[in-house]
Amino acid sequence: MRENPVTIYTDGAAEPNPGPGGYGVVVISALGRKELSAGYKLTTNNRMELLAVIAGLESLEKPSTVTVYSDSRYVVDSVQKGYVMRWNQRGWIRGKNEQVKNVDLWERFLQACKPHIVRLSWVPGHAGITENERCDRLAVESAQSENLIDDTGYERHAVPSTPALPVNKPEGNFPRVTHTRPGEPCRKCNTQLVRRQPERKKLKRGQTYYYEWYLLCPGCGTMYMVDSAKRYV
Repeated sequence: MRENPVTIYTDGAAEPNPGPGGYGVVVISALGRKELSAGYKLTTNNRMELLAVIAGLESLEKPSTVTVYSDSRYVVDSVQKGYVMRWNQRGWIRGKNEQVKNVDLWERFLQACKPHIVRLSWVPGHAGITENERCDRLAVESAQSENLIDDTGYERHAVPSTPALPVNKPEGNFPRVTHTRPGEPCRKCNTQLVRRQPERKKLKRGQTYYYEWYLLCPGCGTMYMVDSAKRYV
């Protein structure tokens, strides 16, 4: 067995789903304890859960024996039950010729695992596990931060839910504006924004607000959260 035991706690979040998201990671080893996090403009909960595990593994500087704790059944079951290896062997096809989702991240996950002995373990979310709760806070804070980055892997494969409207691209730099209502032009591609309502989901413990609606660009899939749509609970 490899030396250098490492424990990694992870969590991911997207609100609404898909929507702005983030991940949080706590890595504990003989070198000490470190935290990792990042936020994305448009992504999904499952991608953030998986990316959290990847970020933790990629942060390790030498081969280690790693235990990863995650509250994501999607991530843990896919690994523990051998789905990921079978998907990989079949060219990332599952069931009756169905394309596996998040292939870019699963390939990155397998690569990140190679130097290590990795064991994933499921833990219940919001069950008072200190480091898991910390990861949840990091994920939510990252998703709500102002410095969000593009999840290019998701945006490349995302399919708009409505047909695209005609695009009239402006000349020069497009102005940075705060969108507040349907019909305004997307800051990325100038397509008119439409109003959408997120799927109703159970609020997470500690969540103090949700968005009753948001603005979606049918052209490029970018989502904009509107302050006037925020509702406190």
